[in-house]
Order: sequence, then structure tokens, then C-alpha cells
Amino acid sequence: MSSGLGSDSEPQPDIAVVPGHFLDYLYAHPSTAILIIEVADSSLLHDQERKARLYAREGIPEYWLLNLVDWCLEVYREPKDGFYTSHTVLRAGDSVSPPLSRPEASIPIASLLPHK
Repeated sequence: MSSGLGSDSEPQPDIAVVPGHFLDYLYAHPSTAILIIEVADSSLLHDQERKARLYAREGIPEYWLLNLVDWCLEVYREPKDGFYTSHTVLRAGDSVSPPLSRPEASIPIASLLPHK
């Protein structure tokens, strides 16, 4: 995700699920993603605000923020006019499915959180 978010930003997400095959990116970085995942503790506010706006502005359909401060997964979906219109907070007993990339998958939130 190097230049896909504009000339004023290069956010370097922790994980980006991109369309296509890895061979599609032999000579250039992906310019979009279908899911971006950030892991945050000290960068939490930055990831909740600035990065969420950047990803929504670029139309990234789904943004997950693994919030290590509050021990949860924040799921942002449905970007519109530079903001996500859907924001859900999931805890250790919940699960999540990435509806666009793998709707049949069910990922337990507890499996995403580091052991205390």
C-alpha cells in the first residue's frame, strides 16, 4: 500500500489483504486492499482517527483495528465520504467474518489477541 492512499500519506498497515495473486505485485505495490488490519497499543488514537479516515477516504471496504489497550477488535465497514458508517466492537468471546474476502470464515476474536 505504498502510493495508493495519495501523495500525503503512506500509512504502512500491519496487514493488508489485497485482491489478485502475488505475481500481480512483482513490479509494483498494491494500490488497494479489501481488508486492512492494524494492531495498536500506543498508536491507538492515531489508528482510530487518522488511519480510519485515510482508509475510508480511499474506499477500503473493511478496516480491523486490534485494540490491545481495551483488549478488543474494532471492525470498521461501509466507507462513505471519508468515514466508516459501521463500527462494531468485538470482545474475546465473539467472532468475526470478513464478509467481502471470506464470508464463510469465522475467526474467534480470542485467537487474535495475545495471551496475557
